[in-house]
Amino acid sequence: MKKLKALVPVIILICSLSDTVLSQSSSSSPPAGTAPPGDVLRPGHLGRQTGDLERIIHFYHDLLGTGIRGERHQDRPFFSSPGLIEFANSPKQAEFRAVILPIPGTATESGQDLEMAIEAIEFRNIERHQYVHNLQDIGSSHLALILRDLDETLGRLKAEGVPVITIGGATVDVNAVPGSNAKKRAVLVRDPDGYPVELMELSPPPVTTAPVTNNILGARVSVTVADLEAAQKLYKDLIGPDLQTWHNSAYINDESYNNLRNTPGAEFRYGIALIPGSPVIMEFVQYRNIEQKKLTPRLQDIGVAHILFMVKDMDVIMSRIQSAGLRTLSTSGKPVFIAPTVHAVFVSDTNNFFVEFMARIPE
Repeated sequence: MKKLKALVPVIILICSLSDTVLSQSSSSSPPAGTAPPGDVLRPGHLGRQTGDLERIIHFYHDLLGTGIRGERHQDRPFFSSPGLIEFANSPKQAEFRAVILPIPGTATESGQDLEMAIEAIEFRNIERHQYVHNLQDIGSSHLALILRDLDETLGRLKAEGVPVITIGGATVDVNAVPGSNAKKRAVLVRDPDGYPVELMELSPPPVTTAPVTNNILGARVSVTVADLEAAQKLYKDLIGPDLQTWHNSAYINDESYNNLRNTPGAEFRYGIALIPGSPVIMEFVQYRNIEQKKLTPRLQDIGVAHILFMVKDMDVIMSRIQSAGLRTLSTSGKPVFIAPTVHAVFVSDTNNFFVEFMARIPE
């Protein structure tokens, strides 16, 4: 297998690179390790709207090795939730069902209740559209999973006919994060809804809380933005001044990276933020010299994603949302109780990527 060498920053959401706790809000090198909790306690999940819950469970749990809340083959009936219906601006007859798929290695300590998860949601009795976006499209995102054995996993996916995004259908060798010594070998595929998923091996492998028997060591999530500095500032304004950030202002034109993401001829630059309360990194990528469109999704559309942040004080977050000039998806403009002691709010950021904040009220 021919190996290509290059730089590859991806918009990253979850990355266990070391167990060092950073004390600076910004640095001359990419943030890594574990950030202490602040107003944001930890990342909660990558939410995913799906057209078929069972196919998603098979892809992520059976084939890739995520955890699963509840029994694998239990009945997961549709039901109605006033809160979620309000966020989706849904008709009253709309229903949904969901599954939580915890991702090993995404928490500071082991335990499915602490790990970042994939929350797959399937709506019915509501108009939905299918999104299969290109990775350079503004507002697009993808999930990246760090694996112990990439080749065996890719072979299993290809045997099931899973589409491969990477040019040539083979893995590509790149740097894991510019400014670090870590290397990665990676490939991008599409899940049953067409949502991009990157599979990678890191060298050296990350420090991880994942069980030694699990093939998944951690994860990342990628989002494409129109303006790198503006995106970083927005998330620092929302998450708080303790958000640790780093960026590379220079554009890079790299053939291997473009082969990996099927973005031929593109130039890109990127920034990284380490989410409080976790080893989770969010990276923002800006492209030029390639055709792009800006996504305009609705929350219920198939293939659409969002990120959830668990927060300490919803009033603090709402003040920041208002100061940033963002509008909530709820018709009331206020957080919605989705359980007696849990309230949440959705916003669309300036790139039309959805962000959810959730707080638990002490009983």
